[in-house]
This record gives sequence, C-alpha cells and structure tokens, in this order.
Amino acid sequence: MGEEPREINFLELFSGIGGFSLGLQQAGLKIGWHGFSDIDKYSNEVFRRRFPDAEELGSVTDINPDRLPRVDLITFGFPCQDLSQAGRRAGLQGERSGLFFEAMRIIRAKKPKYFIFENVKGVFSSNKGEDFTIILQEIAESGYDGQWQLLNTKWFLPQNRERVYFVGHLRGTSRPKVFPIGETPPESRKSREGKNGVQISSSSPREYGWKDFSPALLSRDYKDPKLVKIGKVCDGDAGRIFDSNGIACCLKALGGGLGAKTGLYRVEYNNKQLNETLEQNDLKENDVKALDLYNRKAQDVSPTLTDPKHTSLRLFEKSKIRKLTPVECSRLQGFPDHWNEGLSDTQRYKQMGNAVSVPVVELIMRKLYYS
Repeated sequence: MGEEPREINFLELFSGIGGFSLGLQQAGLKIGWHGFSDIDKYSNEVFRRRFPDAEELGSVTDINPDRLPRVDLITFGFPCQDLSQAGRRAGLQGERSGLFFEAMRIIRAKKPKYFIFENVKGVFSSNKGEDFTIILQEIAESGYDGQWQLLNTKWFLPQNRERVYFVGHLRGTSRPKVFPIGETPPESRKSREGKNGVQISSSSPREYGWKDFSPALLSRDYKDPKLVKIGKVCDGDAGRIFDSNGIACCLKALGGGLGAKTGLYRVEYNNKQLNETLEQNDLKENDVKALDLYNRKAQDVSPTLTDPKHTSLRLFEKSKIRKLTPVECSRLQGFPDHWNEGLSDTQRYKQMGNAVSVPVVELIMRKLYYS
C-alpha cells in the first residue's frame, strides 16, 4: 500500500504552464513548499498566475540545491527535441535533451522520495536505444529504482498522444505499483463517461463529438493548429480534409503550411450556422473574412479537368474551414478552458503542445500516493 497523502514539498522542473502541479492538485494532494523552473517568460507568466504561492527558481542550470528546502517530489518533462523522431535525433548529447542530467543533478542532491519524468516515445529508440540505457544507468547510480510505461492520452481524452512516463523511487523506500495502466483503466473512465462524454468543442455535436480523436498536440501547432479528418480530395497529404469523425494528431509546436501536413477542416456553410460558430468559438471578424475568402476561392476554382466524370468536382461546396481553437486545445490536454488566456494564440498553441496531459498525471499521482 502507498503512503497516506499528506502535505508534500514539490519541485516542478521544466514547468511550462504547470501540468504536473495541476495534476497533483486534482489528485487531492496538498502542496507545502512549491518551486518551479522554466526559462520561457510566457509560460512563467501563466504559472505565476495559477500558482501564486510558488517560488520561481529560473533556469534549471542555475538552481543551487543547497538553497532549497526538503523536497519530497520532483517532476520534469525535459526538452524532447533531440529525442523526437521529428527532430535531428542528437539524443542526450543534444543541447536541449541533455538537460536531463541537470534534473538528475538536483535529484542526486535533494534525494526526494519520488521523481517523475515524461518524454516522447523516441526516448526508447534514440541512438538505437543507447540513450535510454544511459538514462537508466544515471538513475540507478543516483540511488533510485524505477518503473515506466508508454501511455496514450486517448485513454483519457480524445487526443492520440503517446508519451513515456517514468516513476523513480528512492532505493530502500516503499514502491507503490503505478504501472501497468490499461487502455481503459477504471480510474480514467470518470473523465470519459457522463451524459455527453468529454466535450472538446462548444460547437454542435455534428461538428465535434466526444468520441472524436485529435492527433497529438505539438508545440509547433502555432504555425498550423490541428484539424479533424473527413476524407480527401486527391491523393497525398495535401488532399486531406478534416471533420469530427477523425482522430486528432499529437499537439506539437511547429508545422507545415495549410493543407500540407494536416489538411483542412470542413464546416457546412449557412448564415445561421455561421452566427452560431461566431458565438460558440469566439471567431473574430477578420477570421470570418478570411474563411469566406477561402471558401469563395475553393468554390470558384475547379481542378484541372482530365476526365468527363470530374466536370462537377469542387473542393468545398458550400463549406468553410477552421482550426482547433486554443480553448479546444486546452480541453484536449485536460486543462480548464481559460488556463492560459491573455496570451497570443501563438503562445497558447505552443504551451499546450509542450504540456503534459493533466488526467494522466492525476492518475499516476493517485496510484503513487493512494494505492
């Protein structure tokens, strides 16, 4: 059995907008001393607003462990760019993912009972698996045992996001069994059940339903926010279109041009629905004008006619396109709707793409401290 929940001193490294802190709170744990570390000024602005009593520590490389109080739990999602399959795969020798060792420097010094880290599944395959071996060796030499699993956010929320979660236990202390977590763990069903299930969009169920899945949100989504698939107008990625019956990809931080990688989102066009869309999704006037312009171009320009059967083909007959809103991205990660409001959409997309999925963290905390 795990220990009874109590007030814990908690340090969140690479803290972003506080996904680990929020998950810990939602699990019912109380935070005593609370520290956080990140170099992104916009993320720090959100963290300070949501956790006003937390102590800001600056860059992880500048933290002096001797100046910190007792720490019971350390969490971190160290930068994944050098481990991700979408990156250059520099591995732990990379400037960003190599910050893992800075987190371990602090863990070695403070000896928290537990630590938790999250990263992309590429951590398993980086440098043909050698980097994960180095991680395990570093953890073992620091006096910790561990357990880990590749979890998918879609078990909790409609986002297909695979991430590795690793729980370290100080050797010689109790080791609650956190993993394995199944695809439909009883603890997660509460976030998916109910009269209408998980409601990601404020639009009508015909546009978004709780059974729909988004691709993983990424920090580069500010360039091309996610859309939901409905089909295709031609072969290849550029021909893909999207609606609520598809599965969203992982939220990321960059992206290709409109239609190049993620396609277009189709919404039936009429004045009544346009007004509802404006009210429910907070589209600005310029957004509507841009959508109208694209819609007119789509209806007025036909593909090259190479066969008589294509003479009536049009891209979007009486339709509009739109992207996932920042609020919808917040819901896909399990944050409250307006968690990072007040910032530009660019920053809000980046932050949600970089964040951990809150319900996943909550379940891990419950199993660690309550099971």
